[in-house]
Amino acid sequence: MFKLKFLLVPLALLVLGALTPAAAADDPLGKVTSIEGQIVTVEVSGDMPAWAKKGAYLRTTTQGGKVIFRGAKISAVEGNVITVNTVRAKEKTVGTTYQIFRGKPSAGC
Repeated sequence: MFKLKFLLVPLALLVLGALTPAAAADDPLGKVTSIEGQIVTVEVSGDMPAWAKKGAYLRTTTQGGKVIFRGAKISAVEGNVITVNTVRAKEKTVGTTYQIFRGKPSAGC
C-alpha cells in the first residue's frame, strides 16, 4: 500500500501539470505605449483577443513568466489599443512588451 502511494503521487502531479493551461505561442503580445497617472495604454500586436472589452480585466506577464499586471481593469478598447486603469502604473515602463491574458477581478492591481 505504501509503495502504491509513492507511485500515485508523481502520476497525479504529472496529470495535473498536463491539465494546467500553459502560455500558448499564439497568445498576443502587448507593448506599453504610454503611462499617465493610473492610466496605461497597451498596443496589441496580432489579433485582439475576444475577451478584451471595456470592463474586463487584464493580466500580463514577461517572457519569463513574471506577472506584471494583475487584475487591471480595461477602461477602453480602440482598434489594437487597450487602455487599463491600475494603481501600479508607476511600476511599468513605456516600450516594454508583455504577453497578455484575461485577468480576474479578485486579483487586484
